[in-house]
Amino acid sequence: MNLQIKMSYENGEIEDFIKEAKKRTGDYRPVFKKIREDLEQIWANNFMVGGLESGAKWDALDPEYSSWKIKNDPNPMMMRSGKTLFRSLRSLKGKPNIIRKNYAVFGTDVPYAKFHQMGTSKMPKRQIVFEPKGANDKWGKWAVDYIHESE
Repeated sequence: MNLQIKMSYENGEIEDFIKEAKKRTGDYRPVFKKIREDLEQIWANNFMVGGLESGAKWDALDPEYSSWKIKNDPNPMMMRSGKTLFRSLRSLKGKPNIIRKNYAVFGTDVPYAKFHQMGTSKMPKRQIVFEPKGANDKWGKWAVDYIHESE
């Protein structure tokens, strides 16, 4: 006489899960939209904290301009009356921001942004477009969670 246990497995549920997960790996737009929201918040906050979010505190204004700004402009550093640069990074929509199924691009097309980002002989470098510290791990987890999401 044999002692045995008979086992069987219905794999319909797991096949459905794999099929859905595979479908999700072809379209990361929901993840990219969440990343866009994250960047909007972090990059906007970077203006409020003088570059600390980027990991490189912005150099102070030169004394003459600082004195003028205190008297004439209550906005934080790098934000003048129109706040064009700030707004373009606070709302990452329109050019040059793109979200497609398998890639995304985020940034600003404000012409003078590159002078702030890179610095010039007359202007210190103040990083405004950057990958936030820990973002790779956080965004990677969002992608994994999205793939594993069940309906």
